[in-house]
Amino acid sequence: MASNAAPLSGQAQRYAAAALIVVVVAVAVWFFGRPEPPEPAVQVVAAAEDWAARHEPGEFVTVEMPESAAALFVTPAELAGRVPAVAVPAGTVLSGALLAAPGAAAAADPSAALLAVAVDTSLWPDPGPATGATAVLAAEPGGCAAAVLPVVGAGDGSVVVEAGPELAARLGPAVWWIWESPGAGWPACPDGAAYTVVHLED
Repeated sequence: MASNAAPLSGQAQRYAAAALIVVVVAVAVWFFGRPEPPEPAVQVVAAAEDWAARHEPGEFVTVEMPESAAALFVTPAELAGRVPAVAVPAGTVLSGALLAAPGAAAAADPSAALLAVAVDTSLWPDPGPATGATAVLAAEPGGCAAAVLPVVGAGDGSVVVEAGPELAARLGPAVWWIWESPGAGWPACPDGAAYTVVHLED
């Protein structure tokens, strides 16, 4: 025996549509609101006190950072054997850009400062001086060394080196010939020798 269902009244249809909307919204909220699986965390280094430039790192703590962001920062293992290239205030989360090459602390002089020295790099093969290389600075090509220093940074026509007050005064506003020091080193100029200034227009 067949039966015909009575059509829904207008009000019942509105209630049914509203109920359907509520169900769809609830399902969407549940589906899209599920928490994402947590991203793995990495421990990175933050300075716990002010660190002096070019000296051994000071006290530090580690902080957790999501793995995707942590790639920009330094882990405790990456800190080993390195020194800050600049003064680092307490609370700074350390990035690789703030660190100098390994071993740079060995010759650090507490009274030294970073000094940009004008140089002629024509004796240094391309691409020229690089951070961490040991450079000979001399008044003439192949001459005795006014200084043999690690390069802290290199720019167009200049290198940045660490120099104490006496060496900084000696290097002064001159343009020096520069080349990479061989492994055996390079002979230094006698104390009190006159240093000739090399001008780029010569």
